[in-house]
Amino acid sequence: MTKQNKSEPDPVAMDLLNRTGILDRSTCIELVKSTPIGRIGFWADEAPLVLPVNFAWFDGSIVFRTLVGQKLAAAAQGQTVCFEVDDWNADDRTGWSVVIRGTSSEVDDWAELEELEHVGVVPWAKETWRPLWVRIAADEITGRSLL
Repeated sequence: MTKQNKSEPDPVAMDLLNRTGILDRSTCIELVKSTPIGRIGFWADEAPLVLPVNFAWFDGSIVFRTLVGQKLAAAAQGQTVCFEVDDWNADDRTGWSVVIRGTSSEVDDWAELEELEHVGVVPWAKETWRPLWVRIAADEITGRSLL
């Protein structure tokens, strides 16, 4: 292994910085639709918490199933939350990340609940069905790609 001259920038960091691109809203939405797993970030017990959920893009929002607990409590409070989805290829060091910021809410309209039953979100945790739905309004969508 060769020792790098301290005056030279880190070649990895430099490479990553030069290859980052900003994604437009429509590209972000298409990427979000392409994967079933994301992470919701919210406040719980006076601290930030990030949890994985399987979800769908529905009517301009993120929707996912849950049980009574921290995610539903955040939604019931109308918290502003973030939702992150990404994909990467470690071999060629490419990937993308999309962050959605918006207000969470519990879905309680019976007609909308009926529609959501047909979007294809099935809980991965098979031992307990998740009958409740949370919606995250997509107030802000940003994305970056690493080419």
